[in-house]
Amino acid sequence: MIKMTREIKIPTPEYLRKTVEEMIEKYGISDCIYESCIREFSRLKLRELKEIHSVRIIRPFLLTWGQMGRWLGDVGVERVFQKLMEGAFVVRIEPLRRSSLRSPKLESLKELVVEMFNELMQTKFKSKSKKRQPLKNVNSTTTSKVLHLCCPDLFIMWDTNIRIGYCKKNGDGKDYFQFLMEMRGFWDKLSDTIKELHEKYRIRPTRIIDIYNWAEGRKQEERKQKRKLNKKR
Repeated sequence: MIKMTREIKIPTPEYLRKTVEEMIEKYGISDCIYESCIREFSRLKLRELKEIHSVRIIRPFLLTWGQMGRWLGDVGVERVFQKLMEGAFVVRIEPLRRSSLRSPKLESLKELVVEMFNELMQTKFKSKSKKRQPLKNVNSTTTSKVLHLCCPDLFIMWDTNIRIGYCKKNGDGKDYFQFLMEMRGFWDKLSDTIKELHEKYRIRPTRIIDIYNWAEGRKQEERKQKRKLNKKR
């Protein structure tokens, strides 16, 4: 059995600050979409969702800012919207919407988080543009984005590069909860720097951690691609 090596390391305060500030300088304007979607969605109760919220908030969050268009498309967004309105889903996630990743009660939420993550991840839809295409799952990356939209101070987003960087090869609910626990440790260790960046840029701590993870995951992927090219020469 091959042991996976963690590629994304918990940074020094200086490296975290440098990485996050570089990303804000490059991508700060596009993050206006993220901030607007999070702000508007946070004002809503899930039981109050209407079709306009799918068009105005969920669609731009997942497709425009989240760049999930190739996987989800409009049909996938509609399926996510329908899932968020299901009563059984609403009653479980609504009480968590003011929760924090640093809550001492986080560990007690394990069963609930794993259950919701897997249920949402396995939600199926079919693209209208490809009639013969089999049913798709919402997938792990989209699920983390949707949970973050619902509970932005509790759930942190991830993508394939981040999962690889933190050795979460399955990408399921169990992996995701373990990832959350590691991110709480990240926040605890670098709380002063995260607080400084939060106060300077008015970015929530969970997003600061996500920005760092995204930047590091992308760097790791670029290094791998360069190594592949060098081997072919």
